Amino acid sequence: MSKYLAHVSPLLSVFALGCGGETPQMVPPPAPTYLAVTATDYVSGTLSLLDPETLMVQKAIDQVDPSSVARAFGTKLYLLDSSHGSLRVYDSVDSFKTPKDSPLSKTGVVDGTQANPHDIYVDSQRGRAFVTLYGSFGSTQVKSGQALAVLDLTKLGSGISSFVPLTVGASDTDANPDASQLLACGDNLYVLLQDLDRNSGYKPAGSGRIAKLSLSNPTTVSYIQLAGENPTAMAIYSGCDEAVVGSAGDQLGGTLSGKSGIERVDLKNGKSLGLALTDSMLGGNVSTLDATDAQHVFADVSVKSGSSYNNTVFAVDTMAKTKGVAVLGPMSYVPSVAVLGSRLVVLSGGKANAGQLRPGLYLGAATGTPLPSEPFDFALPPSSVALVSR
Repeated sequence: MSKYLAHVSPLLSVFALGCGGETPQMVPPPAPTYLAVTATDYVSGTLSLLDPETLMVQKAIDQVDPSSVARAFGTKLYLLDSSHGSLRVYDSVDSFKTPKDSPLSKTGVVDGTQANPHDIYVDSQRGRAFVTLYGSFGSTQVKSGQALAVLDLTKLGSGISSFVPLTVGASDTDANPDASQLLACGDNLYVLLQDLDRNSGYKPAGSGRIAKLSLSNPTTVSYIQLAGENPTAMAIYSGCDEAVVGSAGDQLGGTLSGKSGIERVDLKNGKSLGLALTDSMLGGNVSTLDATDAQHVFADVSVKSGSSYNNTVFAVDTMAKTKGVAVLGPMSYVPSVAVLGSRLVVLSGGKANAGQLRPGLYLGAATGTPLPSEPFDFALPPSSVALVSR
């Protein structure tokens, strides 16, 4: 595999990644780095490391919850435990040997097992972190007032210190805005709101939204109404003026209504520029994406086949409004698509069905050409990945 990865050094000036979406570090981390990869068979979970310089894999350096999501900020690696509602923090400075666990709960408000944290953004400058709480299946503890939690980095052991209240979509009857991905750019934090109605089998209650708040004064929240239903991932560029958002619509039903797909969003003026490509044009539901800029997007398009799914990553041009070549696929499940400098990372998770690529981490050039078909193997199917400095 080394022949096509020999020049993998562009990974050293890139972004932190995650499941369903990616959290950018606007200051490139110092070299060298690790790719920290969680993997799961939904019974057990592991944390492994991939060195992008040597391509060496350290498998299972720790056992983690089967439902863990990795995010990285500098030398710190943050693992969200969705099952128990907790946070594990590693430091690459001590070779990830002394992780510390903290609860993601608040006494009398949200129990950890009901929180179901989805994403974290660490604001080291101000000594706090933000965590989206999605709420576990059937739980009514997480509502609009608890969906965005704030942590004091100096008192992580105390759990949630406060909340930033969010609103719920007008047609959503469950009082939960379904807060998922977090991205920060400049002084602003952006929160992707899926606006799914749990009282109607998690079907979209209209199109989704983006909540925007100031990191320096996170008390006032404004909202950008999206065009797509059930937004699943967004990417923001260094200028902070524009984003690309992918939406899945009624992915559980596998229906293509033309009400989801890929859209450009004008963050500066707070408005969607509309769907550049709909689910019907793409031939499936967008489960996740990342982009090199506002025009060039890598999107995982999911097609339901009976009770299973075929997932294929395509190069998409949002300006020409065209779906280009298949970059990788088909796969059973794609937890993450991430652009790392000049490289593209695709995680193939789940159990491969007949005719599908096997689970693993696929890595190649982010040029729109097909990725190498041999993955890095972590024994278990990968579920999330983050770029951590060391």
